[in-house]
Amino acid sequence: MFKQTLSALAGVAIVMGGASGAFAQASEENMARCQQLYGLWAKHNGTSPYGKVLDADMGIEHCRKGEYAAGVKQLKSALNRSQIPVPPAVETANSR
Repeated sequence: MFKQTLSALAGVAIVMGGASGAFAQASEENMARCQQLYGLWAKHNGTSPYGKVLDADMGIEHCRKGEYAAGVKQLKSALNRSQIPVPPAVETANSR
């Protein structure tokens, strides 16, 4: 009984370790996408005053908090309002 429990716990630990590695990879890819969009926006807008900056800054802040979907959406919106084409997301081997 003890061996079975120990074996089961070891299996769970291995699965969890693999899952956290995949989660870290996804987080890095999501943050890279946020940085790509923010960098593109900043390249074209520089330090423009008021609402334009606030919108993009809010998007990158969402990303920093791990709220990638909201951040990417906000950054795409800022790019669209500035009439900057949104580049497609780069597909990696892990996202296929």
